[in-house]
Amino acid sequence: MTAGISGLRDVWRGGVATWECDEMGHMNTRFYVARCMEAVAMLFGLAGLPRLFAPASETTVAASSMHIRFLREARAGTSMHISAGFTAIGEGTAELVAMMFDSASGDCAATFRISMRHLAVADGGSMRPWPEAFASRVVAELTETPKLALPRGVGDLPATTSASGARAEQFALRQLGQGAVPQQACDPWDKMLPQAFVAAMADSVRNIITPLRELCAHHSERNGPHFGAAALEFLIRLDDMPESGDCWEVRSGLARADSRTMNIVNWMLDPFSGCAFGTMEVVAICFDLETRRLLPIASAAQAEMAGWIVPNLEL
Repeated sequence: MTAGISGLRDVWRGGVATWECDEMGHMNTRFYVARCMEAVAMLFGLAGLPRLFAPASETTVAASSMHIRFLREARAGTSMHISAGFTAIGEGTAELVAMMFDSASGDCAATFRISMRHLAVADGGSMRPWPEAFASRVVAELTETPKLALPRGVGDLPATTSASGARAEQFALRQLGQGAVPQQACDPWDKMLPQAFVAAMADSVRNIITPLRELCAHHSERNGPHFGAAALEFLIRLDDMPESGDCWEVRSGLARADSRTMNIVNWMLDPFSGCAFGTMEVVAICFDLETRRLLPIASAAQAEMAGWIVPNLEL
């Protein structure tokens, strides 16, 4: 158990490698998700369902939605650990919370709330009830979600989506990214991994974050090479994940902005059918790379950004 957080158990421990850090000097969001998914595997294993992500497993678990808060930077060389616990369980569903800590300081660096589904592997991924012994054990160990993990700048779980190719055209959303899913980005059943989804989204969102950051820097007293950007929060909906070899595109738009934050809504779509693979709302900030603190968005920048905002844009 982690001291001071009832019901959570330690399920991952490691550190931040230099190659996991991006141009802002801290761990890229895709690696937060990758470490969290390792922690999820350990959490289920300790509760009686080990090897759910092994190729020979008859069942697996898949995330249907995720809410993530990034609270403190994780810099290269930092020792980290994750504690997690179940907050709810249904017939074939489960809700869990995970918290990533700086192991030296004890500060919480990120929180994760995840909605999971228990799926059969052989028949195309139909929902499967939990084994009785597992469900009984989880019910006895349920914990409450810490207030620190609750949403601040996005909606709550379960996330719903209205994304489609037709609606992307209706909203005139910008195409920020496109590509194909490599086999190494997939789970043993050829479905795109959550961390690969976040990686594709993050690389695509760069194409709207960069001009918005430059716009904010232009109107700031602190413009210059130290003017960066960072993510504070994600709300993710994972629908029918693409498979190895599938093509994808990301359509995005600025949903809202104020003196501190901007919300960017991103849809990953099948470029041929228009069906949604998943969605992600990002709460982003301007970030001072010298002081490592939030930079306010000037009134003049907000006025110019108003022309970018897509009214009524949601996940």
